[in-house]
Amino acid sequence: MPDARPLLPGDPDEVGGHRLEGRLGSGGQGVVYLGRTADGTPVAVKILHQDWAAEEDTRRRLAGEIAAARRVAPFCIAQVIDADLTGPRPYIVSEYVDGPSLQEAAPRSGGALHRLAVGTATALAAVHRAGVVHRDFKPANVLLGSDGPRVVDFGIARRLDASTTSGDIVGTVPFMAPEQIAGEPVGPASDVFSWGCVMVFAATRRPPFGEDTVPAVLNRVLHQEPDLGDLAEPLRGIVADALRKNPADRPTMFDITMRLLAGAGPAPGDGPTPGDGPPPYATAPPYTTAPGEARPAAPTVPSTGGPVTRPVPYGARRRRFLAGAVSGVLALAATAGVLLARSVEAGNSPTPSESGSGQATGQGVIAADTPSPTPAVS
Repeated sequence: MPDARPLLPGDPDEVGGHRLEGRLGSGGQGVVYLGRTADGTPVAVKILHQDWAAEEDTRRRLAGEIAAARRVAPFCIAQVIDADLTGPRPYIVSEYVDGPSLQEAAPRSGGALHRLAVGTATALAAVHRAGVVHRDFKPANVLLGSDGPRVVDFGIARRLDASTTSGDIVGTVPFMAPEQIAGEPVGPASDVFSWGCVMVFAATRRPPFGEDTVPAVLNRVLHQEPDLGDLAEPLRGIVADALRKNPADRPTMFDITMRLLAGAGPAPGDGPTPGDGPPPYATAPPYTTAPGEARPAAPTVPSTGGPVTRPVPYGARRRRFLAGAVSGVLALAATAGVLLARSVEAGNSPTPSESGSGQATGQGVIAADTPSPTPAVS
């Protein structure tokens, strides 16, 4: 477990029955502490700034978000354990994730990057299914626990049915969606855009639209294409789709999760790419027979435990049939030539009956178990 910074003068020793041991971080909403429950379990305790949480509307919104966050599957986010938004010192207690944030971690590639993409995409898909938009998905809000990544900090999350005014811009600029910057309504597609930015950061240690001055970054997000660096396929194509300017053109987090789990083949609705071959789930074409041909019998297993005898495939039988037909025609031609030569030597021409007899009985032109070829086959 990483060491927490010491408590500062004025920090409480205990909140809501949770003993505080040190500071984990601080932000615009409040200070996060490392705490312990009565049985010694580590927890993260966020004490909200009183001026930020003083408004009744803010408290009511936070209460709704906490209730919604508790409906999210527990494997993908830091679960909310306890909260008190009405007391003199409002706080939220959540599960403690023992691990660094993605902001602090080294770049990822290959399987490690793909696993991170799957874990975070699954988490956001579950968040959206619970009716919440995160609104501030960024590397600092992805904790890399020993059992997988966890999404944290729903402090500025909004319900899906919440309205957004033009002046209500909340988030971290290098990871914000264009509609979020423009003050337009924000929905799950905004989290999709932020997810794409975070994946580029995880691979390259820089956001896809830079992180220099705020005006420059805002201009790139709104008007320029992202810099994906050396992000490799198949993740590169998925991230490019997530970073489309128009939110209606982006896939959902569920679609992204499915593409990642499937090895990121074609996007849902896309046709097969030439050269890809049949998909692994494709079924064999229906068996067809030639006119008048019987379907082969099913495989039989001898009672003696011997090997299974299977019918010869139709293609192989057809090739054998054609080869037999060709061999028979050649044999017929050779027989006719021999009879004609003998007749010439004897000074007599062969009669039709003699030639027919020689073809039918003298040579056995085509094997008895092979049907005679039709004119079309010949």
